[in-house]
Amino acid sequence: MDQSMEMPGEAPVDTVTYHQGWDDFPELTDREKVVLCVVADICRQTLGMPFESQGTMGLTHGVSEDALRELLIFQGDYSELQLHLDGSAQQLTARERAFGSLTADVLHGVLDGAFAAHVSRALAIGATPADVRAVIRFSGQFGTAEAWHGLRAADRLLSGPAGLAGPIVA
Repeated sequence: MDQSMEMPGEAPVDTVTYHQGWDDFPELTDREKVVLCVVADICRQTLGMPFESQGTMGLTHGVSEDALRELLIFQGDYSELQLHLDGSAQQLTARERAFGSLTADVLHGVLDGAFAAHVSRALAIGATPADVRAVIRFSGQFGTAEAWHGLRAADRLLSGPAGLAGPIVA
């Protein structure tokens, strides 16, 4: 870690975590990372101070109040989350919706057909396999075991003989 990134001994834990979590994922934009943190907060029902911190951080990284409200529409309801992220949201990019869906799948342990469809959709809109893996690894901050299982499922999908270029793309 270079000198500009070193944290003083009395630095708040969330500041240290922020730098570790952000810097290790160059495949993702800061805005995408904020969106994934908000999705994780909603999935985990962490809607107190951590959620407020993510929202404030979002505003500094280009996530508008409307986009944050859009993410809150489905708070606590995974089926609503999927419908919303798969829909035609105006404030979130297609990439953010696909990555949000992957994060929710991983954190809820839904690694079957829906997960395959979301991996496929992410690839169809231009994400690379490394981007998909980065999204899943990023979710490890919120559930290590879930991220591990998600990476194993993604690796099976991404390294399969036919890949995901078939009819799964929605």
